[in-house]
Amino acid sequence: MDISDILTRRKFIGIITSFSVLSSLFPSNYLLSVWALENKNPLRSQKLLKGKFRFFSPYQATVIEEVTSLIIPSDNSPGAREAGIVFAIDNSISENKRLQTLYQKGIEWLDLKARELAGRDSYLDLNQDERIEILNIASPNKSSLYKEANIPRVDRNTTVGNLFFNNLVRQTLNIFYTSDLGWKVVGYHGPPQWAGNLNYNKCNFK
Repeated sequence: MDISDILTRRKFIGIITSFSVLSSLFPSNYLLSVWALENKNPLRSQKLLKGKFRFFSPYQATVIEEVTSLIIPSDNSPGAREAGIVFAIDNSISENKRLQTLYQKGIEWLDLKARELAGRDSYLDLNQDERIEILNIASPNKSSLYKEANIPRVDRNTTVGNLFFNNLVRQTLNIFYTSDLGWKVVGYHGPPQWAGNLNYNKCNFK
């Protein structure tokens, strides 16, 4: 990977970290295509992530890890993959039905875009540039591929893709930069620690 690749990835991170927080209400009237609803994530050529997940399936966990690794990549320092962000997200949404629905539909949306824009059945079947193109669709900065594609107008507004990706960016950054690994990456040694009570027996009280 040359320096231009790193700069491109860092520019992408800069774009997504500038997102404003979207509404937390999931649009109940948003309907995915029949294809996205009927295809229940068949196995892909990519090795699926293993681990004990409270909500995610191995396929869903693998998709989330791949997306978060683009949000905080592993280049000259550890990123989301090394920090185990996908496990933390899985744990955080394990009892939140709204976020479970948002993540489930968001992953279906990624697969749907992979089919519409690249003719692939899964987001995992895409190369890195194609994955970033689809994530750009979910951002306020529309990609050139998005403009050229014949996308229904409802998909150009604040829909499941926007809500899902914005929430994922926010959670990824919050989890990473409040973790010990995130602190090490930015050179933060943590808040001052309590040194204990003063040694009052050395004080000269009268």
